[in-house]
Amino acid sequence: MPSSPLLDQRAVLHAYHHLSRQALKAIRYSVPGRHVLRTTMRNSFRSSPIEDFDPTRIANTLLFLERATRTTGLEHKIVKNILFCRYWELPGARRESKVLRSLGLGNSEHSLRKSAYEQLNSTLELLNQSLGTCLR
Repeated sequence: MPSSPLLDQRAVLHAYHHLSRQALKAIRYSVPGRHVLRTTMRNSFRSSPIEDFDPTRIANTLLFLERATRTTGLEHKIVKNILFCRYWELPGARRESKVLRSLGLGNSEHSLRKSAYEQLNSTLELLNQSLGTCLR
């Protein structure tokens, strides 16, 4: 029996709320982190088709975020570093490029950032595949 689109939308909405609530607990409601989290989650849920929705991956991600909430172990550090990198990806973030210019890398700053973000995204993709999560 195929599920109705309304039930699928409701499941996605519930997943968004559960992930958002648990991620806020994991980052301990930090001020810049919660805004980056909101922006990242909105972009992820809006850009992904409903066919990509996988309840087991959502459940694994919730468990990962719960472990990140309990202690400041590896899971918490991963979440913190992902949000830190996403902060610098935002278009409105203030970018300090004095250090890069002082090193003579001012002109190649864009290509350096692009390659770093590509590396981050590929690492996250491999982490998601191995853990069965959906971190972005």
